[in-house]
Amino acid sequence: MSAFTLLALAAIALQEMPGHTTEATLEVDAPPAVVYALVTDYAHWPQLLGDVRSAKVERGGPRDARVRFRSEILDHTVTVQFDNDPGRAIKFVGVEGPPGGRARGSYVLEPIDNGHRTRVHASFYLDVVGAAGVFVGNGKLRKMREAKLRADLTDVAAAAARQESGLHARSGLP
Repeated sequence: MSAFTLLALAAIALQEMPGHTTEATLEVDAPPAVVYALVTDYAHWPQLLGDVRSAKVERGGPRDARVRFRSEILDHTVTVQFDNDPGRAIKFVGVEGPPGGRARGSYVLEPIDNGHRTRVHASFYLDVVGAAGVFVGNGKLRKMREAKLRADLTDVAAAAARQESGLHARSGLP
């Protein structure tokens, strides 16, 4: 694990909320536009997000895509529909996945340090209802939510920092 990954893991503040929801906050060394562009480049998720094995954009674009992807952490292939606020928020709802699975989430991108950095406020709801819920306990779902948020936020923060440092190196900025 790199030093950056260890710092990002330590800096992610996770909190369990009522209603099968986990929230997280992380500061990223890149402007909101950079974070938004990375996350909404859905076809490249396998290169960006370490647990995503495949991703296919079924329709739409950065604002309103429908994306089918395979997540190792979630241990399933799922389809999510996005309804984003460009440059400000990434919002999704699960539309297809394992029986009984329900998911939705958001990543609100707050500019900090005069817009040079981003505070990401993430919220992830994940539950299994009906007969399938008998086989998946709340503890396992909580661990999955936390692991997915930690992994995704760490991967995005690292990629954004690399991209920003590359831009600064090419421009000669400090």
